[in-house]
Amino acid sequence: MADVIVTVPVTSGEEDRLFGRYLDSFIERCAQELVRACEDAPFLMVRSDPSVSGAVKVVIFQEQGAASDFSQGWTQARRRWTQGAA
Repeated sequence: MADVIVTVPVTSGEEDRLFGRYLDSFIERCAQELVRACEDAPFLMVRSDPSVSGAVKVVIFQEQGAASDFSQGWTQARRRWTQGAA
């Protein structure tokens, strides 16, 4: 099974906190799937790499569907946050 990698640029401390809250809520929503998982591979892995404009969060999934759900949800959460900050 190939890893599915989602790269998320995070440009500020506030956006980094938003990402952390979103990640926590995503994992909570997926808790049932995590309980049913039979494989030894983790549901997702996250690492943070430094970048010129802040950081890049690299989220690695085992399933395309979970990666797509995460990406769509993050896009919506970030859009709401950006519109609220403007």
